[in-house]
Amino acid sequence: KGIIKRLLIQVQCDPPQNNTYYNFTYLDTMLEDFLDATDGHSRIISYSTQPNWLFKQDTPHIYPDNASVIDWQYPVGTQLVDETMQELGDYYGRLFAWYIRGGFIDEYGREHISNYQYNWDYTEIFNEVEAEHGMTVEYYTRAYDAVIQGIRRHTNNYDMKYVGMALGGHNEFDWYRYFLNHSNHAPDIPLDIISYHFYALGNSRTDPKDWESFFGQLDTFTFEVEQIEEIRKILSPETRTTINELGVILPDDNTPGVPQFPLIYWNAAAALYAYAWAKISRYGIDVVGQSHLIGYPELPDLQLQPLYPSVGLLNWTTGGGTAKYWITKLLINTVDIDNDEAGVTQTT
Repeated sequence: KGIIKRLLIQVQCDPPQNNTYYNFTYLDTMLEDFLDATDGHSRIISYSTQPNWLFKQDTPHIYPDNASVIDWQYPVGTQLVDETMQELGDYYGRLFAWYIRGGFIDEYGREHISNYQYNWDYTEIFNEVEAEHGMTVEYYTRAYDAVIQGIRRHTNNYDMKYVGMALGGHNEFDWYRYFLNHSNHAPDIPLDIISYHFYALGNSRTDPKDWESFFGQLDTFTFEVEQIEEIRKILSPETRTTINELGVILPDDNTPGVPQFPLIYWNAAAALYAYAWAKISRYGIDVVGQSHLIGYPELPDLQLQPLYPSVGLLNWTTGGGTAKYWITKLLINTVDIDNDEAGVTQTT
C-alpha cells in the first residue's frame, strides 16, 4: 500500500491484412493537367510501370521517400505473384475505374470515390517490356490480355482501344509474328495498334560532325519498318501502327557533370525527325511520335538528377520550344495527311 507500481507492455504490431493503401495524390495532378490540356484531341494513356508488389522478389524493393526522385530500379522481378494474372488485371482495372468510372471497389469491398468521369481513346499496355521485368513475348501476350480483361471487368468500357508491345529493341521479328497472331490471344481481345521505338545514338555530345550518323541509322531502321509491315499485313492487316518514341539520345545523357551539347544539336535532332517523318510515312505508318516532351540536365537548385536532356522538346530553363518542338508544329500545321501527295526527290 502506498507503493507506485508501473506496468510495462511491449506491443508488436503488424499491418492490418484487410486494408489497402491506394493513394492517387501524385497521379491525379499530372493526369488532370494532361487531359484538360488535350481535351478534344485523341490521346494515348500509358501507365506502363506495374507496381513491384505484383512480382515475386527475393529482396523487396524500397521506393524512395521523396516521390520526385527518379527510381531506375523499379522493374524488379520477372514472375508475377499471381500466375493467373487476374491480380494484374484487377490492379489496372481499378486504376482506370478511378479515372473513368468515378471510383472502384477494392480487394476488401471498400469503395474508393474519385468522381472522375474522364474518357480517352487509347491505352498503351506497358513499355519496352523486353527490359522492364524481362518479359518474353508469350508472357507479355498473356499480360496484355489480362490487363484488357481487367479494365473491362472494372469499368465496363468495351469501346477503349489498346496499343500493344511498345518494343524498345530492334529486329525482334518473332515478337511481331507471335503477338499479331490472333490465335495466341484470348477470345474478344483486340489488336488495335502496335507500337515500337527508335532512337539514333551519337558517339559525341559536343561534335556536330558526329551527328551526321543519325540519318544513316534512320535509313537502316526503315528496312526494319518494312519487314514489320510485311508481318503485320499478313497476320493482322486491320491493326494500325504507331512509332511513338522517335528521337536521339546522346552519350552519357543521364550522367551528372558531363559537357553540355551546343545549341545546334537541337537543329540536328529536329532535322532527323523531319527526315524520319517523310521516310516512314511512305510505309503507311499511322503515327510517328516525337520523343519526348521534357528533359533536363542535373539541376542542383531543384535537387533534380539528369533526365535525358538531349531528348526533350522543351527548353528546361524557359519552357519554350526547341527546334524539335517547332519542326513538329510545322509538320502538323502544314501537312494535309488526307489529301497531300508525297514526292521523292534526289540531290546531287
